[in-house]
Amino acid sequence: MENKNYSTKAIVEASLISVIIAVIMIITGYLPIVSFIGTLILPIPVAILYIRHNYKITITAIFVSVIIASLVYNPIMAIYSAITYSIIGVILGYCVKNNKKSSKTLIYLAMGSGISNILTIAFSMLFIEKVSFVNFISKNLEFMKQTINVSFNSAKGLYLQAGVTPEKLKLLDKNLQLINNIDVGLILALIPATIFIFSVISAYLNYIVAREILKKLNYKMEKILPFSKVYVSNIVGAILIGIVCIGIILSSKNIIGGEFIQKSSIILSQFVFIINGLAASTYFLRVKKNLSKPIVILILGLTILSPLGNIYFSIGLMEMAFDFRKLDPYRIKRK
Repeated sequence: MENKNYSTKAIVEASLISVIIAVIMIITGYLPIVSFIGTLILPIPVAILYIRHNYKITITAIFVSVIIASLVYNPIMAIYSAITYSIIGVILGYCVKNNKKSSKTLIYLAMGSGISNILTIAFSMLFIEKVSFVNFISKNLEFMKQTINVSFNSAKGLYLQAGVTPEKLKLLDKNLQLINNIDVGLILALIPATIFIFSVISAYLNYIVAREILKKLNYKMEKILPFSKVYVSNIVGAILIGIVCIGIILSSKNIIGGEFIQKSSIILSQFVFIINGLAASTYFLRVKKNLSKPIVILILGLTILSPLGNIYFSIGLMEMAFDFRKLDPYRIKRK
């Protein structure tokens, strides 16, 4: 009898949450301006189902919500939306149910976000854009260049009419030349680093929003990991450096894909170590120097946008190697 009541209760909750998810999907579909908010809210009902029941009921509810949204809105867009919120929601529910630390939860959420981004891009290329990824980038890159060229030429004409000499517009021409030199290869090389940055930011935002909502429902989540405690493990650093070396070797031997591996791994490594450097600098300024958060944000914001910004890469690389903050459990033991 108890099993029957439990099953009935689970079915009712799953049905209600499926309807709620479908409604939010439809609203975000018709109002793209709130779609970003939807990506932060949609995983939470999925997480609640996982916490209260199990993955079977959760997956069933996701399928039902997709069917409901497909009948009212658009099947392709319903599946597209479900790819993101289902993965993040299941991971979030698993971490909360198993009392995972905030650091591990953020890592899992970032990995889930990265996987969902790759899947949504592939799904979009296959069923929405219906073109190859390279052709999609090439087409949009060419359109972007044409638009920027028109804007630059219009701006130059206005400056010349205002009495600005052609010599003073050389910097404008140099910037335009840099933009025109961007090719598909560079965009492809930027994609891994872009997905990484977006995944980390998405993980933090999902964690913050989920914690505030779940706290009101009496579910406990640890406070979010402070940015000053973000670190790059020796293992991760060694893997990144190893991939860069492999890319350099393959590129030097003119092996297909070698140049892409080299460029993308270098850019990704730069982003990773810069973030590590910013985190280490935040620790030094906030903990060691006891500066206020607004002052630290101002200092980091001004320096990262200046020529001094390159120093954060060096700081991040040294912090990974020597672990001055003593955060890496795999750090090299020093006597």
